[in-house]
Amino acid sequence: MRMLWLFSLLSVCYGQTTWTCMSSNDAFLVNSSSKNLEEKIHSLEVQVKQLQRLVRKQDRPSYTSIEGFPRDCLEIYKNGTRTDGIYSISPDGRCPFFVYCDMTNGGWTLIQKRVDDKINFYRSWDDYVSGFGDIDGSHWLGLENIHRLTRDGSQIYFEMENYEGKTEYAHYKVFTVHEAATTYKMNVDAFNYEGNINELLSYHDNMKFSTYDRDNDDLPTTNCCTKYLDGGGWWYKNCYRLANVNGVYGKMAQGGIGYWTTRNIPIKNVTVKVKDIRGRC
Repeated sequence: MRMLWLFSLLSVCYGQTTWTCMSSNDAFLVNSSSKNLEEKIHSLEVQVKQLQRLVRKQDRPSYTSIEGFPRDCLEIYKNGTRTDGIYSISPDGRCPFFVYCDMTNGGWTLIQKRVDDKINFYRSWDDYVSGFGDIDGSHWLGLENIHRLTRDGSQIYFEMENYEGKTEYAHYKVFTVHEAATTYKMNVDAFNYEGNINELLSYHDNMKFSTYDRDNDDLPTTNCCTKYLDGGGWWYKNCYRLANVNGVYGKMAQGGIGYWTTRNIPIKNVTVKVKDIRGRC
């Protein structure tokens, strides 16, 4: 019966320019309108295999180990998949979760995206820990999942579109988010930084995460998150450089999405993604 359901799923999804597939309450969408048929089929096969593994586990009330799931989007990419979309991963062999994979640019795993104002980023500490939003749209992956992805070190890439339509980027080769006991402290190394904006993220190195209801920044008498930045969470110091990516969408003044040099630089859209450090065995 389970295999019949999976083959029915394959029949329903096959041949569509936009596929929507569901397992329990989880859904994933792969937009493959510009891909050839062979690549569509290969991508769907990968996702069906993931669903098969989930189905085999569904009779258990809970589980702590998942075998066979890829650790990140890069592993899926290295196995031949080239279609952008939503996939299940398990970076550490524990419970899998859905992520959006940027396969076009080499297997990056998205941890944050802002493309519209549909999702409110004025969120509590608990929300920033667990994650929120639409995985195929604006979302925050969640501090716990980001920790699981980056705990052994990763690259991080900021892709930003300004209000003139130009793309700005910042690429760091070493980025880590530590466990909950550290209040999800972040470390970043500016060595070999690449970007077309000034190097800014190292200003936040070794900072704990802050939200409007949990102040961990270096301002002694106020909360940067609430006083200046309209409540979006980040690894604020005193107060921010790169960046207020979780600010108010569409607001061009301070408090909206942007970064700081000698002044606030407003940003229209932003995507933040991570990938395994090059050379890992």
